[in-house]
Amino acid sequence: MSQGSLADVETDMAMRDASRAPASYVNYFELGQNPFEFLIDLGQYYPSGHEGVGTIGIHTRLVLTPSYAKMLSELLSRSVHEHERENGPIAQIGQDSSPFDIVLSSLGDFEERARALRAARTRPDSAPGSDDAGRNSPSSNDR
Repeated sequence: MSQGSLADVETDMAMRDASRAPASYVNYFELGQNPFEFLIDLGQYYPSGHEGVGTIGIHTRLVLTPSYAKMLSELLSRSVHEHERENGPIAQIGQDSSPFDIVLSSLGDFEERARALRAARTRPDSAPGSDDAGRNSPSSNDR
C-alpha cells in the first residue's frame, strides 16, 4: 500500500472538516424509500399568520443505500440518547402541535446555555480544544 504525500493527507483532512461545511436549519423533513434507496427531503417550514397555514421550502435531498440508512438511523438513535442523558428529556411532539410551536418548545433554555458556553470559552482557564464545549455551541453557520 503506497502512502500519499503530506499535501494529499492535508487535503483529505480539510475535506472532512465539518466546521467548514455549510449548515442549513431543518424543521421539516419527508422520508421515502424503495428497494434500492432511502430518500430524505430536508427543509424548513415557514409559518404564516393563519393557524395551520404556511409554506415549506425543501433545500436538500439525501439519497442513501439501505445499509447507510440503517447506519444513520442507529447513529441518530445513539446521539439522541446521549443528548437526553446530558441535557434532559426531549419533549415529544404531539399530533395537534403546529410546527412553529414545536420549534419554540425545542428552544427551551437554549439562549442561557449558549451564553454560558460563550462565557466558558472566554475564561483564561479554558484553552481552545481543551474540552468539547464548542461542539454543541451555536455558531453563525447554525442559523
